[in-house]
Amino acid sequence: MWRSPGSLPPQPAAGEAAAALRRLAAFLGRALPLCRAHATQLYARGLWQRLVAAPPDAVLQALRRPLREPSGAAGGEWDDDTFSNVFCENSKKLINVHLFALAAEYYSLSHLGVCTPLEELLKALGGDNQGSTGIKTDEFMNNKKSHEVQVMSELVDKIANYCGIKQCNSGELREEEKAQRKMASIKAKASKSSESNLYFPLTSYITAETELRDIIADLENCIMVGLHTCGDLAANTLRIFTAKPEIKAVCSVGCCYHLLSEQYENQEDCTEEVWGFPMCQYLKDKGWCCGRNARMSACLALERIAVGQMLPTDSLFYRAVLQVIIEEIYGVTKSERHVGKIFSKSSSFLDYVRKSLKKLELDDSKLPDSCIMDYYEKYKHRMNELEAFNMLKVVLAPCIEVLILLDRLCYLKEQDNIAWSGLVKLFDPVKSPRCYAVIALKK
Repeated sequence: MWRSPGSLPPQPAAGEAAAALRRLAAFLGRALPLCRAHATQLYARGLWQRLVAAPPDAVLQALRRPLREPSGAAGGEWDDDTFSNVFCENSKKLINVHLFALAAEYYSLSHLGVCTPLEELLKALGGDNQGSTGIKTDEFMNNKKSHEVQVMSELVDKIANYCGIKQCNSGELREEEKAQRKMASIKAKASKSSESNLYFPLTSYITAETELRDIIADLENCIMVGLHTCGDLAANTLRIFTAKPEIKAVCSVGCCYHLLSEQYENQEDCTEEVWGFPMCQYLKDKGWCCGRNARMSACLALERIAVGQMLPTDSLFYRAVLQVIIEEIYGVTKSERHVGKIFSKSSSFLDYVRKSLKKLELDDSKLPDSCIMDYYEKYKHRMNELEAFNMLKVVLAPCIEVLILLDRLCYLKEQDNIAWSGLVKLFDPVKSPRCYAVIALKK
C-alpha cells in the first residue's frame, strides 16, 4: 500500500521549476557564444578578441577576488535585471566579469530554490537510520565510487520501503553469508562467469518502448536506479519510468552531458526520433540548443578547481597552438581524426607536434623544427589568455548543468502520473562532481 506523498518534503511546484528554467535560459541565451567556444580554437579563431572585452589578466584577477554584491542590490536582493549588463548588447562580448561570476552563482541550483535537501528527504521517507547495508564498499571500490554507493544505497533503500516494494534479501546478512557471497564474487570474476549469486548482469539497449518483462520475466513493482547514467541514458531512464506502470519510483544521477543527443543540433544529420535534450515542452517550443562544446563545459568540475585541482593548462596550450599550425600550414579546419592523449607521451612541444601530425595523418616533413618553435614562441606569452578563457568556462559550467537538470525536472512536472519530483544533491561535489539526482515517485 502506498503511503500518501503528503509526508514528503515540499516539492518545487511545476510553475516554480518552469520559471527558474525560463530565467536561466534567458541568461544562458546571451552567454551561448562563450558556452559554445572551444579552447582548442582560441588562437586560431581569435576567440578572446571576439568574445571578451577585458584583457586576460584583468579577468583572472576579477575571478580570483571574493564576490561582492553589485551596486543597487543591497541585502542580496538580486534579480534578473541585475545581470542584464554582463554582455554587450551590440558586440555580444563579455564586458563585466564580476557580474558574470555573480550571475553564475545567482543561477545555481541552491540560489534558484528548486533543490530538496537530502536530509529532509531521508527524514520524510522514514524507516530506521542505520544508514548502512553492512557491505564495506571501500574494500572493492575506489573512494569516489564507495562514497556514491554508500549514500545512494541508503536513499534507495528508504524509497523502496516507502513505496512498499519487496526486496531479493531483507535484513542483514549473517557474516557467514557475507563471506560466501564475497567468495562467489571472486570466483565469478576469476572465471569471467556470470553465475555468481550476487547479481546477474544484463546488457541491452533500452528505450521507453522496450517491454521490460521480455528482459526480466518475473518483474514486479520496482524502482529504476541509475548511478551516472551516460548521455541519453539519463533521459531515457526518466522516459521509461513515466511509461512503465510497474516502475514506482526513479532515482537517477546523469553524467557525460557531451554525449547527449540534441533535437535542434545538426538536424540534417539526425535520424533519431527521441533525443536526450531538450525533454520539457518549454525548451522544445524555443528550439533550444546548447551545442556540444557547451555540453562539454557542463562536465567541468568547479568545486574541484576551487580546492586547487586546476585544469591542465599546458596540454590545452599545446593543443591550441597545434590547431593554428594545422590550419595555417595544412589548411585543415575540420578533421574526423583526434589528437587524443599525446601530451603525456611527449617530451617537448616539438615532440608533441610531430606525434600529433602523424596521428592526424599529415605530412610533417614539410615542417622544419624551427618553424614549429616559431609558433611556440609566438603564442607562449598568451598562455594567460588560455587560462582566463578556461576559467570563464568553468565558472559558467554549473549553469549549463542546471539547465539540463531543470529540463529533466520540468519534463517530470508535465506528467500526470507523478506524485512527487525533485532535484537532490546526493554527493560531495569534490569527490563526485556529478552530484545531483533527479528523483520522482508515482501517484
